[in-house]
Amino acid sequence: MDADLVPLSEAKVHFHELVRHLPEAPALLLRHGRPVAVMLDHSAYSELLSRVDDLEDRLAVYESREETPDSRTSWDKLKAEAGLVAE
Repeated sequence: MDADLVPLSEAKVHFHELVRHLPEAPALLLRHGRPVAVMLDHSAYSELLSRVDDLEDRLAVYESREETPDSRTSWDKLKAEAGLVAE
């Protein structure tokens, strides 16, 4: 999704029109030709937050799976603890 490039001076004058067009494309606000802010439709913002949250959860799961020799338990030990084999 490409953003509309909008100078701040224009955004101030046409604010209502800019907001009306946000569902079609976000607005990248410029000051002296440099990006300073982004305006998003609320649903796009919510979706973005949801995706970030999902990716953070996936990263946490991935990082928790990094095994070190100390964190592993042998299969024989697990079976013994569960009472599945005679000791």
